[in-house]
Amino acid sequence: MAVDKKKVSRRDALKAGAILAAPFIAKYSRAAGPMAGKRMGYSMSFATIEWLVTQRRGVEEAARTAGFELVFADARDNPAKQVRDLEDMITQKCDVILISTYYAEAITPAVKMINEAGIPLVVLSSSIKGNISWTCHLSTDTLGTARAAGEYFVRNLGGKGRVVQIEGKPGSVVNQMRGAGWTEVIARNPGIEIAKHVVANYERMQALRHMEDILRSTQDIAAVYCHNDEMALGAIKAVKEAGRSQELWLTGYDGIQADALEAIHNGDLRATWQYLPFGTEAVDAAVKILQGASVPREIVFPSPLITRENVAEFYDAKERKVRPFKSQLKV
Repeated sequence: MAVDKKKVSRRDALKAGAILAAPFIAKYSRAAGPMAGKRMGYSMSFATIEWLVTQRRGVEEAARTAGFELVFADARDNPAKQVRDLEDMITQKCDVILISTYYAEAITPAVKMINEAGIPLVVLSSSIKGNISWTCHLSTDTLGTARAAGEYFVRNLGGKGRVVQIEGKPGSVVNQMRGAGWTEVIARNPGIEIAKHVVANYERMQALRHMEDILRSTQDIAAVYCHNDEMALGAIKAVKEAGRSQELWLTGYDGIQADALEAIHNGDLRATWQYLPFGTEAVDAAVKILQGASVPREIVFPSPLITRENVAEFYDAKERKVRPFKSQLKV
C-alpha cells in the first residue's frame, strides 16, 4: 500500500526514525571508556562567547574520556534551528541529550519530543520552561549571587553613586536573574541611581560601543555592573580610551577566561563572580544517569567572588593561564 507523503508529519517521521541525520551535525567518538557504544547529543544555542567555547571544550574532552560518540550541533543563535537540531538527535537515537540554551520557551516543542522518546536530558546553566521535564539541571544560585553582587556595589560605593548596568541576552533565564537580583538590592538603596541600562547580548564589541556612547553622554559614573566578563572587557576598553579609568570601576561575571582574570590581577576589573561552564560536570552527570546511579534533578554549584586578593587561586599570572578546571560534581 502506497503511503501519502503529504500526510506523514515530521513528528511521525521522527518517531519512526525515518528522517536522515542533518549534515551539519559533527560526530566525535572514542572506542574506550565506560560509555563505549553510547551516543550523546549536545545542543547549543550558539558558541561565540568565551564561556560557551569553554563549555563546549569541556563537553568534548569529557565525552572522549568517557567513550561517548558525541553528536554536536550549534544552532548559531537561531532557536528554530535548535529545535531542528534536537529533533535530529532524537532521530539519531541518542542515549542522552545535553542542552545549553538561551531560548527557554522557544525550544519547548523539541524538549517535549525528547520527553516522549524517553531520552534522559541534562540541562546546562539556563533553565528550560513549559510543561516539560528533565533528568538533571546544573546551575548556580544565580539570583542569590546577583543579590550578593548588588550588596557588593552598595558596600563599595558607600551607599551612593551613579551606576550603569550592561545586560546580556534578554531571553536567557540566567541573564534575567543576573539583572533581577542586582537591581532588587540597588533599588533598596535610594542613594544609588542606575544612570544607564543597556543590552549588549554578552558580546564584547557591543558593550564597547554602548560604553563609548554612555561615556559621551553621562557624567559622574561611579561603577558599572556587567552580566559577563566579555562585556566587562569591552566596557573597560572604552573607559580606558576615554581616559576615565580613575573615576569608576567595573565588575563582570563568569570568571573563567584568562584575559578577564588578568584584568583583575592588573586592577582593571574590580571583581567577577565565577560561573562554571558545566561542560565536564554535564558529561559526568550523563555517565551516572546511564549507569543507573541516583542523580539529583537540580544540582546547584557555588559561585565564588574573585577579586585581586584571591585571583591567584584561579589564575596563574606568570604563565598567563587559567588554572585547570576540575569537575565539581559530587553525586
